Amino acid sequence: MRISKKLCLLLALACAGAQKTAGPPGRDGRKLMVVGVNDTHGGLLAVPPPKSLAALTKSEIGGADWFAGWMNAIRADYQSHGDEVVILDAGDEFQGSLISNQFRGKSVVDAYNASGVTAAAVGNHDFDFGVPVLQERMAESKYPWLIANVFLKGTRTRPQWAKPSVLLKVGGIQLGIIGVITAESPLIINSVLISDLEFAPGAPFAAAEADALRARGATVVILVAHAGPLPPDEEIEHIAEACKGKVDAVVSGHHHVALGPPPLIVANIPIVQSGWKLQNFSTIELTLDATNHVKSYAVNEGNTPKSGGPQTILHTVNGQPAQFRGHKVEPDGRVAAILESYDAQVKKLRDLRLGETAVELRKGGKDDLLGNLTADALRSGAGGGLVAQFAFQNSGGLRISEIPRGPITYGQIFDLYPFDNQQVVLSLSANQVRDALEVVLHAGKTPLRVSGLRYTIDGEKVAARDVKDAPPGALVTKVVDESGQTLCETKSCSSTGCDALCAPGNFTVALTDFLANGGDGLVMLKEMPRQVGSVLARDIIVAYVKAHQPLTPQLLGSGQQRILQTGPARRAQTVE
Repeated sequence: MRISKKLCLLLALACAGAQKTAGPPGRDGRKLMVVGVNDTHGGLLAVPPPKSLAALTKSEIGGADWFAGWMNAIRADYQSHGDEVVILDAGDEFQGSLISNQFRGKSVVDAYNASGVTAAAVGNHDFDFGVPVLQERMAESKYPWLIANVFLKGTRTRPQWAKPSVLLKVGGIQLGIIGVITAESPLIINSVLISDLEFAPGAPFAAAEADALRARGATVVILVAHAGPLPPDEEIEHIAEACKGKVDAVVSGHHHVALGPPPLIVANIPIVQSGWKLQNFSTIELTLDATNHVKSYAVNEGNTPKSGGPQTILHTVNGQPAQFRGHKVEPDGRVAAILESYDAQVKKLRDLRLGETAVELRKGGKDDLLGNLTADALRSGAGGGLVAQFAFQNSGGLRISEIPRGPITYGQIFDLYPFDNQQVVLSLSANQVRDALEVVLHAGKTPLRVSGLRYTIDGEKVAARDVKDAPPGALVTKVVDESGQTLCETKSCSSTGCDALCAPGNFTVALTDFLANGGDGLVMLKEMPRQVGSVLARDIIVAYVKAHQPLTPQLLGSGQQRILQTGPARRAQTVE
């Protein structure tokens, strides 16, 4: 087998130990403040505070103008002492709100440009409007977008637009920044959008880029990774282990978790992640020696509400204006003007009232009313959609966790279901229905929400760390229709597989084109004959809500418990 010179160099760099390059003269004890955000998902506008912050603030939290105001206060403090600040985004900037999606993410880039963002990783949802749109946003950005582990299909050649790393001079500090994306991207990006791309595990490419940056003179190297810490993969921990001695800090994203306290430290590398929707940010204060190399770090120190955890983007604290080390935080006027301009164009549609709900709609738990609502709508054919016997809804497609009791607006449904997915109807056998429900569990995902069905999962096997190795038929043990008729039932299992008794015939199943095109591991559905609806799935949900007023617990299947479980509870999952 012939190995190219480029591959040989890559492997050599990946395996080489990091050399401490000679940096320019600096000031011993100088600080470099690294601010990390992730998974903004178009969350440019402030929101009411969660109940957990009720004792701390009565004001809204978040908002891109207030984020920029916090950055102004942090810069004012650090620069007054001759220190530096960089702002890094760990991906998924665009997808998720009306003020972002209506403009294909341009509003986010404009706000980030005015906020002084230093660099960003590419996240899986940054592909949602297609690669050409992503390239447009990259061209408009005053900051580089970084992704080291994406390649043209069948090659190890990166697309022209894919920049793996950057070397910046920040106040005399030679700063290297690397970007990587989760290796599971092919499972969670609509396959039609990335048909000519492939994604590799990030670890070897992050390590190789770190060595290359050190060789070019970088004294500080930071990894910005759209990859998270949650099981079963713990992807960012594996990447950090591969970068031991090469990378000084990691800003991560993808799992929407707020890490710390205590801080996550792997191979003496601090790793931060800040939640989502621009409601929090994380901080890593790097202390440098006289050659501008890192000699110590402090993670999320002094942040509110908890030191050691991300800083909430507060407007007020105990009724007083928020401050950073004595510097008053005020909304940035330039960013506020950008938001006002974009928001004026979508406000009427966002505030359009569709009806009301007589019960709080929550995601997850035994009564997943948001999951039930969307699955029932997809099955119903409301608003000109296709009608089906059953429906699947992936939990990751639902982007907010609750809609309060009371009026329901178009903006709330958009925030819940921002993706421009088409409705698709497939004809599946009972065995294929069971297989689809199970494959998602094999991929480590949250169980599919369903309509017209109930199914039972083996909680002990699903919770196991080796869930991906469970034999076919072991995870979903029984599937019945809403009348109680059995579609498929597992009778016995061995290490190689399970025997099941399944009903004859085929059944129509409604789902989104994301799932029908192989998303969340459902690759066996890609070649299935299909009907593609002419109405967006979101518009079907809007029509369903308007046609079923008010939304009641009985209508939404409260108490039905469509997903039954034997054994212990499965591991918690997050949206992605």
